[in-house]
Amino acid sequence: MKIGLEFLLMMGLAMNAVSAMAACTPLPGADQVWSKPSVRWVLVGETHGSNETPDAFLDLVCSALVRGKRVTVALELPTGEQGALDGILTGNDLQAAKESLFSQDIWKQVLDGRGSEAMSRLLLGLRDLRRSYPDLSVVAFDAPYTRAANGAGPRDKALGTTLLALGTARPKDTILVLTGNYHAMQAPMHGYDLAAMYLPPKERLSLEVTDRGGETWSDMDTGGCGVWKSGVGDKGILKPRGIYLDPGLAPYGKVDGILSLGVALTASAPAAGVPSPLPDCRIRYISGHHLSEASGR
Repeated sequence: MKIGLEFLLMMGLAMNAVSAMAACTPLPGADQVWSKPSVRWVLVGETHGSNETPDAFLDLVCSALVRGKRVTVALELPTGEQGALDGILTGNDLQAAKESLFSQDIWKQVLDGRGSEAMSRLLLGLRDLRRSYPDLSVVAFDAPYTRAANGAGPRDKALGTTLLALGTARPKDTILVLTGNYHAMQAPMHGYDLAAMYLPPKERLSLEVTDRGGETWSDMDTGGCGVWKSGVGDKGILKPRGIYLDPGLAPYGKVDGILSLGVALTASAPAAGVPSPLPDCRIRYISGHHLSEASGR
């Protein structure tokens, strides 16, 4: 008895879906997003430096793949890190790939939460998913910049136009974006347009990550990089973990809804460790908190 090629392909896709579902935690409400056929960019706006948001974002990616979406993941990392990201995603020598990635500035010097242990776990999770979904790709979309030279407004424009170009280059993909919460908002803040506003309104969907307080490893301009009380609390009644497509639930800014984590944030330290000599941001933090490096804070 001959088995048709189409049947075999369908069986392969089903096995992939079962494998991905086993590796990921269901994210309630995600189907609301995938039921909108016009949406091509899904932006998840976070507070950098927690354990919980990258974990939830991986579950969102998994959910899209299981639903049959072709996915590109866009991370707020410098475009110059693309080669190192590719090494993590596809390289045979994972240890060498990690060493290459962790030598990059975001992971070794900037220490603002984007190079955290949780972000490293996210990348490894994406690597695992790619075994079942080889079309899955990861793209860095933060163009090189300096705050003093470029300013916040031009940076958001660069982020937005890069995401727009990514959508043009990958017309069949759903682009899942993990970025700082301001960049995902759909109305001007502080007098300038934000990254999401450069995308077609009918093709974008923005979610603000909410939580129950807690701590993140972040870089505060005046206080340096380290563990800070942080978070964006749910507005009104606390929400269980999941996605809620109701703009009125967002604590601030204009978005389409929230991704409620349903828990307090825990800080995720730099994946590459803290270098010596210390970056300026770390020196400012220790000076203000009277802590030693031995404390891990």
